[in-house]
Amino acid sequence: MASDAKYIELKGQLLQDAEGHFREIQATYATVLKTQCQCGGQLEPVDHDFGKSGGMIYDSVIAKCRACGSTQSFQFPKEGFISEARSAMALRDYLQQAYGVDYAVMALNDLQTRSATRS
Repeated sequence: MASDAKYIELKGQLLQDAEGHFREIQATYATVLKTQCQCGGQLEPVDHDFGKSGGMIYDSVIAKCRACGSTQSFQFPKEGFISEARSAMALRDYLQQAYGVDYAVMALNDLQTRSATRS
């Protein structure tokens, strides 16, 4: 596969889209950290998830105030997640068609094997 131009192209696109999505997540956290609580205290992200509402994928961040302990919820639309998912599916489809390899199944099997050896 190392000399397969299509594989190299799809892998490069996935890595580029993943980097863009990572930058979006960093910007989300930076925004939360810059936001002050109503009491004037510093907010700190304590939970992070992705969701979908009305056809839009978003980051949902719960932040807790260091001073008073109250929580606030933030939602940020995420375009990067969509492009990353499309790139991952394109690479997965290509590897399945060209080589009969499903990297998602391979990764899942690897995780299950690691989990079983830790138990």
